[in-house]
Amino acid sequence: MKKYLKKLLCTIFAISMLLVSAIHVNAATPYKAIYEKTKVGSYYIWATYNKGIYVSKSKTSSGKKIVTAPSTSNTRLIHQLVTNGSKIYYGVEKSGSDGCSDYMKIYRIDVSGKNKIYIGKVSHGSNVSGYYNGKLFVERDSYYKGSYDPTQADTYSYDLSTKKLSLVKRGFKIDQQNGKYILGSPYTGDYGPLPIHLYNASTKKIYKISSTGANAKFLNGKIYYADLKNLYNEKASSRKVSIKTSSYTGSNQKTLCTIKMENGGYIVDITSSYVKYGKNNKDYSSTTYYKCYYSSGKIVKTTK
Repeated sequence: MKKYLKKLLCTIFAISMLLVSAIHVNAATPYKAIYEKTKVGSYYIWATYNKGIYVSKSKTSSGKKIVTAPSTSNTRLIHQLVTNGSKIYYGVEKSGSDGCSDYMKIYRIDVSGKNKIYIGKVSHGSNVSGYYNGKLFVERDSYYKGSYDPTQADTYSYDLSTKKLSLVKRGFKIDQQNGKYILGSPYTGDYGPLPIHLYNASTKKIYKISSTGANAKFLNGKIYYADLKNLYNEKASSRKVSIKTSSYTGSNQKTLCTIKMENGGYIVDITSSYVKYGKNNKDYSSTTYYKCYYSSGKIVKTTK
């Protein structure tokens, strides 16, 4: 009987270890694009184009340099990285005399600074901006009527196995990624209004979320964004911004609150319960900050 119980306990223990292992694998940190000091997994990771890539266990630490930035004038380390907290993908861009990217070399390195691997070269590449299922997403200077424009961006997928480059969408810069779902908008340098699209990296389908949006993000299984359609209305009293939600396909649009902005302003942050924004005074000399709560419609002053 004792031998039977011992064997049973050992079997239960073995099964429990397998379950824990499976849970650990499924809970692996997903890849994400970062452009400032950000904690991903167990590490804070960041890059500066003129110094290098750094890794630290502490937010306040100056970190350990694991990649040194190139020192030549026409070559730079791109400070946006794609990482899962264990491995880091990054780009090194070489520019031509016209200011456009000649090419971007892509590398992968462990957070320990070991196992640096050269991935490949993308002509006119300017950014590494996402990862899904064996493919990197990269930005290239936009090609239009026979020439490249460094002020615009087109997004491509780069297959890590075949090295094949495939167009995702022209005039599309990745703003945020949630697994296979990718939000993007044109790279114009303007706050908005801009067209916002969602790309499903699994089905390769593209959905329009808004023609006049900004500040789009994934929250609670939905897309939250600011609709700026009436922000620049000629009539000051009609200048408004609406905070909306939609499904990942752009359907089920719902307005959460509408903010009056007679003298213009901008959205600071959109959360699942309120929006934080700034409104300009009449002579545009100062900005006052507010929060609007969706459930009550209540607006309160706040700090920046």
